[in-house]
Amino acid sequence: MTRDGPSGGAEPDRSDRYESIIEAMADGVFVLDRDGAITVVNDAAETYLGLDRETLVGTTFARLTEEGLIDRAEYDRFLELFQSVTDGDDTDRRMTIGDTQRGVLELRLRAKPGGETVERIVGTVRDVTQRARALESIERQQWALYRLYEIDVDSELTVDEKIQRALDVGCEFLDLPIGFMSSVDGDTQRFERVVGFDDLEGSSRSLQSSYCQFTVENDDPVAIRDAETELGSDDPTYAETEVSCYVGTKIPVNGELYGTFCFAAADARDRSFSAGEREFVRLLGLWAGHNLERQHTERVLRELHEKSRELMLADSKEAVARIGVDAIADLFDLPITACWRYDEAADVLRPLAETRTAKRLVGETPSFERGEALAWKSFDSGETRTFEDLSTESDTYNPGTPIASEIHIPLGRQGVIVSASTDPRRFENIDVESLNLLGSLVRDALASVEQQEAIEERGEALQRQNERLEEFARVVAHDLRNPLAGAVGFLEIARETHDERHFDRVKSSHDRMQEMIDELLDIARGARQEADPRELSLIGIVTEAWSYVDAPDATLSVSEDLGVIYADETRLLQLFGNLFRNSVQHAGPDVTVEVGRLPSGFYVADDGPGLPEGAREDVLTLGKTYSSTGTGIGLRSVTDIVDAHGWELAIPDIDGGTRFEIRTDRATEAEL
Repeated sequence: MTRDGPSGGAEPDRSDRYESIIEAMADGVFVLDRDGAITVVNDAAETYLGLDRETLVGTTFARLTEEGLIDRAEYDRFLELFQSVTDGDDTDRRMTIGDTQRGVLELRLRAKPGGETVERIVGTVRDVTQRARALESIERQQWALYRLYEIDVDSELTVDEKIQRALDVGCEFLDLPIGFMSSVDGDTQRFERVVGFDDLEGSSRSLQSSYCQFTVENDDPVAIRDAETELGSDDPTYAETEVSCYVGTKIPVNGELYGTFCFAAADARDRSFSAGEREFVRLLGLWAGHNLERQHTERVLRELHEKSRELMLADSKEAVARIGVDAIADLFDLPITACWRYDEAADVLRPLAETRTAKRLVGETPSFERGEALAWKSFDSGETRTFEDLSTESDTYNPGTPIASEIHIPLGRQGVIVSASTDPRRFENIDVESLNLLGSLVRDALASVEQQEAIEERGEALQRQNERLEEFARVVAHDLRNPLAGAVGFLEIARETHDERHFDRVKSSHDRMQEMIDELLDIARGARQEADPRELSLIGIVTEAWSYVDAPDATLSVSEDLGVIYADETRLLQLFGNLFRNSVQHAGPDVTVEVGRLPSGFYVADDGPGLPEGAREDVLTLGKTYSSTGTGIGLRSVTDIVDAHGWELAIPDIDGGTRFEIRTDRATEAEL
């Protein structure tokens, strides 16, 4: 139908023009009359509603229910909207039909006024499946995140229990039956925690037989909707596992790959993994890594606390170092670890302890002269140093070493610990800080042992000194008692008899006591003064010492080949003087004394009666006397002088007389 326009030409009917506009719209459009019958429908509406135009026009939406396109509940909701619009509600009324699995359509109804009453109702239909799925995914993700938060803050759960529950959340969120966390070591994958596949937990397999091989090679999560389609039915992983659907991400711990966090199903998925789903899986991997890091840190701190007690109870530096290197190997996965102590006297780093792996790889741990190894720089600087690529360092002790990375932990002036790896390794801050803490514990324990050893050494020295003083007191009390008692007795007799001969015997006793006192003073001075050795003519020393002996009837026999000796002159004169007086006192004034050479020293012998049975050890250890005239102190002075020079004194068992043999490495000219 047409009518004349202002210019007299024909003009299209308004309804035809309206229908043309409707037909051109991308959304599905339909028009209903007041009775709900469909009067107009465009091509897009045919597509969305699933029926052709001839079927739709003249029918109501009840036809859609009959065709099974919408269910009865959805139709009842539609009738409520329709009634609201026909009653004069001039706002858009909306509803959705379908679901995210089948598809979601949005219906919109609006009245088209025709005077005072609603004559027609215009409806649109639009496919909002993607939007509905996105909203549903967001809601599910919010739910999953909240569940994950609840798990994370539950202080009563262990890390293993938290990971197990997180796998449950992930399976529910992704609608997949299998979830697992694995650790990866080289080409081996171990399934640490598994849900939905009981036989898998605790087992290991080659990484190449798992889809996780793709995950560890990618920074982003790997998602496979249908392995047979995407990888091919002949793919070895698909053929071996018969897993069609997989999504997984890496777990980083301290910046290094720990393993994977994954979900899977035997059947293919009917849709691809959304960006939100992949991102949630990535989050789970990061979350798991964070909890494993925290678990590791808590374990390290707990173990360090235990090690601190072990270190403080260690009774030697070797024991301290052993505890330290074993702790580093166990807690930080650094089995190639060794500890060196600083030898201040030699200015050398000497090995104290090493792990078995270090010894197997390197062999006997070497000592380091100053500047021979990188460890010296760490020791001198007092700072922890890391070498992530040892091949770039020019100062390595062994350029051909298989070691790739090292960390040096200085121990103050006590030494340094070196831990190494044959694989390139990054040392994260948390590990460095924990190693520094352990290093300080080892340092303090070494210092404590050193202090304790010094105290014990000082205590032993004091004990030896006390024993020696007690011995001197006993010898003095014993040897001085007789001449003192004799002097007192002779003095009483002299007073009574006025016989001058008894006064001479009193003087003789006093002289004897003075001699003993002089010998005691000589011993005391010798113990306090350092020896000052030099090269001396031995025969000259012997001759001079004999000249001091008051025994005109005694005889000295000296070998002509005594040579030279390296000794303190004053002390050597003391030694010979005491031995000569000992011979005169024990063998009598007409004794014959012989001085001769030994292959590495000299001897002094006399022709007296010799020592009593079993007396040799007592003479060597206590300086006892076995005559009525000997002081006993002279022989002690001899042993002191021999010890001061580092020589050895022996009293062999001979037939007749006494023989003292003194051996030294520098006794004669030939040996010098």
